[in-house]
Amino acid sequence: MSILLSIITYYEYFGIFLISILGNLLPFIPIPYLIPIFISSYFLNPLIISLCVGFGATIGKCFSYFIGRGGRILLNEKKRKDFEVFGRLLGKYGIIAVYIFAAFPLPDDIIIIPLGMCKYNFKKFFLSLLLGKITLGAIVAFTGKYYFELLRIFIGGESTIPIILISIIFMILVVWIIYKINWIEAIEYIEKHGLIAYLKYLLKINKR
Repeated sequence: MSILLSIITYYEYFGIFLISILGNLLPFIPIPYLIPIFISSYFLNPLIISLCVGFGATIGKCFSYFIGRGGRILLNEKKRKDFEVFGRLLGKYGIIAVYIFAAFPLPDDIIIIPLGMCKYNFKKFFLSLLLGKITLGAIVAFTGKYYFELLRIFIGGESTIPIILISIIFMILVVWIIYKINWIEAIEYIEKHGLIAYLKYLLKINKR
């Protein structure tokens, strides 16, 4: 923590950019970079802080996206096509999901890695992630400017090992569900009968 704050104190806005990259670079390994950024909002411009956090955190999280893209080599050709169809199915909803997970201190790797695996449109992903991280930076910076205690409650302290493990398990579950579904068949069924009918169809299959 003190090291991160020292970086900000010495490099100011560039330091915020650097620790935002570092704090988002490694999946499921939390670095409490938001706390020193919060403290720095007392002596730095919160608007510029928001932009530095946004661009730095986005660059760091892109690493998780490309981990997912790299994981595609473990899939056979049929499943690669399924994941691509799933990516197209996400459409605008993928953008909304990325923004929500990026804008709040949520374990966003659980959706970013699967999006990489399904080869989700990188431009849409990047823009949504950037806007979300700028929003997160603004929340931290402007809140820190006036209300330290409120932000302390908002962040809730450092992440624990159980939270990390739960996040990893949930991400694996999401990837497994995406992997098991035949998305080409799913798209055809949804187009003919609707999404609700397809969900009922899946439930019937699982009961057998």
